[in-house]
Amino acid sequence: MIFGPEHFRLQPDAPEVFGWLGCGENLPCYAAFEAAWPEAAALLQGDICPMAALSEHDDLLTVFLTLGASPENRVNALFHQQKYVLASLLNTLCDQMLFQMNHQFSAMLQKKLNAEHRFMADRLEPGIDFSPQLQRQRFAPLQSAFPDVKISSSGILTPAKSMMYCVTLSQHACDQASLHDCSKCSQQDCIYRKA
Repeated sequence: MIFGPEHFRLQPDAPEVFGWLGCGENLPCYAAFEAAWPEAAALLQGDICPMAALSEHDDLLTVFLTLGASPENRVNALFHQQKYVLASLLNTLCDQMLFQMNHQFSAMLQKKLNAEHRFMADRLEPGIDFSPQLQRQRFAPLQSAFPDVKISSSGILTPAKSMMYCVTLSQHACDQASLHDCSKCSQQDCIYRKA
């Protein structure tokens, strides 16, 4: 199943993005980021193409989410042009949009599963819960819908503003998984965990 941009309502949130960047109102960086915000938000709207895909095999759901290649290309171009504030802001803003997509898709998925009297149980992360080889196998049924997506030998997705995970299913709501439990994530230095 493929889900296009019409399924997502993504809303940029400046205070959250500035928090992820560690830039509060009392810091010197704030004025520069605040001045760049309107341009970053406008670039974001022109660049992102939120798409999601879902496949099921052996009671295991594979979820793939992406903003497309344009945001990554734009951020890289801005860094090459030495527009560091705008590039950093847009990069983090794209992360925020991907997290929002994940949250919205999780809610849509749970609603769909509820209608079938099924529930999400464990969320399995590539590189933590399964190998890059298995990641590529799980993505294979979705490849034709996303021909430009690549998975490196270490499991890194291209375009970068993408995510993939698997969800096990349960017949009981008490086993329901959270969207993403930072306390169980191996990325201890992640800026989003700190926020």
